[in-house]
Amino acid sequence: MSRKLLDKNFCAIPWTGFQQDPDGGIKNCIISKDKIGNINDEPIEKILERNRSLKKQMLDGEYPSSCNGCYLVEKNRPVDFDSISSRLYYAKELGPYVSKNLFDNPDNFDLSHVDIRWSNKCNQACVYCGPEYSSKWETELNLKRAKAKTNIQDLKDYIFSNIKNLRNVYIAGGEPLLMKENKEFLELLYKENPNVNIRVNTNLSKTGTGIFDLLCKFKNVHWTISVESMEEEYNYIRFHGDWIKMLENLEQIRKLPHRITFNMLYFILNYKSIFKTVEYFQKKGFHNNSFVIGPLFNPEELVALNLPTPVLGQCKTMFKNAINDKPGFLLQNSLENVLGHLTETEFHANIESTKQTLKNMDLRRNIDSVKVFPKLYKEVL
Repeated sequence: MSRKLLDKNFCAIPWTGFQQDPDGGIKNCIISKDKIGNINDEPIEKILERNRSLKKQMLDGEYPSSCNGCYLVEKNRPVDFDSISSRLYYAKELGPYVSKNLFDNPDNFDLSHVDIRWSNKCNQACVYCGPEYSSKWETELNLKRAKAKTNIQDLKDYIFSNIKNLRNVYIAGGEPLLMKENKEFLELLYKENPNVNIRVNTNLSKTGTGIFDLLCKFKNVHWTISVESMEEEYNYIRFHGDWIKMLENLEQIRKLPHRITFNMLYFILNYKSIFKTVEYFQKKGFHNNSFVIGPLFNPEELVALNLPTPVLGQCKTMFKNAINDKPGFLLQNSLENVLGHLTETEFHANIESTKQTLKNMDLRRNIDSVKVFPKLYKEVL
């Protein structure tokens, strides 16, 4: 591994890969603040050349502002690779496999990682999501998005021509188990590069599309399951989701020699129940390295910082107590980061906006948040 990857400002991704959003936007990774281009406007090769200035910043020891998300979550663990930051994740996943002199020159690039979100096709309309990442949201709001299949094909050609060189693949969405592009991608990947590391970010609701079966054939798969709460709360938050069905599918993948992580967002609807959810999965035998929790930043109406000061104080105490138990691993790093968000973030609370957002959503969806979240309405709303 190149020693540059041990530098706190340095990331492998600008030299090795990219993320593609459903709208065609290209970023370095999901944490990156800035998009560097769009495949609907120009070829991917041209877009990636634009990273030269960011790479030079890193080589000069600077901290690019686009990467502040990773620097922020690492601040409590400056020398610990047991962190939820994307920068350290990719250092571990890609560092051992790439040439040590790859990072010496800002003009170098060797594709070994892709994070692909082919479209916004999704069977859920999570309360914090929107039409960009969910076709269910698109339908609910009666919106239509322009499709650019030719440009997607150009991107596929680029990735498929380099498929033997890939070391790490991340598929997300939308819902990746529903996208026909992933079936084509995984079939070729299994034929040409079966030992690749695959990470799939899924709601784990649909296993009959052929994509699930393909993933089960690979040896090195990291399942990242999106879940923020349990039972009725789960079904409300992940609208069109089914808590029982997700658990049944979870038991299927537990039989495989694959890694499982729960990707959890902390916001106003699970302001206390997230601890119960973590405890539930712990009791089912999941290790503390299986929990990645991060604060929700958008939409602002659902951010936990809208909570009244006394309730917010209770939440901070709950996080402090959980940290004092020293759970270690990704769980502790997650708890520390959320507490930092609750303690240090400047935010203009607007609980009336929260109330109106939930009311509007309830009316559109013919559901009742008052019945699902009685404690929230009693303490806050």
